Amino acid sequence: MPKSPNTEGRWEQGIPRRKWMLGALFGTIGLAKAGWCSSPTEPTAAELAPIFARAKKAKLGGFERSESSGNQYVGIGDAPAEFRTEALSICESLAKVYRNYFETKGFEVSSPESRLIVIILKNKKSYKAFVGDEEGADVGAEVGGHYDVESNQLVVFDSLHNDDGLAASARVNTFTLVHEAIHQLTYNTGLLERQADVPVAVSEGFATFGELWQHSNRRSTLGVTNSARLAVFSQPDGQAAWIPVEEILTNDDLFSAPDTAQVAYAESWVLVHYFMRTPSKLPKFRAYLDAIRQRRDPSHRLEDARTHLGDLTRLDKELRQYRNKQVRR
Repeated sequence: MPKSPNTEGRWEQGIPRRKWMLGALFGTIGLAKAGWCSSPTEPTAAELAPIFARAKKAKLGGFERSESSGNQYVGIGDAPAEFRTEALSICESLAKVYRNYFETKGFEVSSPESRLIVIILKNKKSYKAFVGDEEGADVGAEVGGHYDVESNQLVVFDSLHNDDGLAASARVNTFTLVHEAIHQLTYNTGLLERQADVPVAVSEGFATFGELWQHSNRRSTLGVTNSARLAVFSQPDGQAAWIPVEEILTNDDLFSAPDTAQVAYAESWVLVHYFMRTPSKLPKFRAYLDAIRQRRDPSHRLEDARTHLGDLTRLDKELRQYRNKQVRR
């Protein structure tokens, strides 16, 4: 789950994995090939109907719809218009940075065929009512939202709704929104495949890779050193806190177990950052992602990793060394 200046006490909580991507979880199916200049289609009434039905069942009124200025996102919810606009603006700006960054790295990123749906709620109470008793609801309520990989919907809320002295831009939990929005982008632009078996280490690695992007800073980009994640390695015995790469790529439960979650998230950042920022390794990483997009069960995880990423014992040593270098920065 994401760790931000306001979530120090939440870092150690465990989270459910496959269904939800909580900051603390593309083949080409359903993707447009015309590029990001074309306008995604409107979500159909059939796609939106379950959202309004769920809101009605939760006795939430005032659900309204708005669109981002670039028409890449649709926002639905009971949050004030100002807050919805700000959240969509952050998503839209992030999408542009995301596209440019991965294209410069040689990835083929496609425009989502349909506008991405963001459910934007006015406060934690609305969030809990809308989500109900689904697994992970309590954690989502604490960190500010979640991305549901099955419904392909991002759900966020105004975590500071009761403080009327703050502008909408200050009330958006940008850290959580960016982390979860990156999940949504990776699963809708060809980087990852929603129906595939994606190791949580890879999915969370991408999210932690970009979660420190700042909407308010025009020079901000993806892939800055994530000191908040790396801090776990600076604690007493932190150097020994390491999960072998073979294990972290095959055991998704490491990201929800309280004893290993912090290290797992930090190591997922190290994994993705290493491949994204090491030119000689990047082609191997792209080939690896191509392979796992075709997988529908975890039986090929080690085979794919060894085939495309190389000897895992050697890789584990390289990642440890890279971790040490980043911690010293």
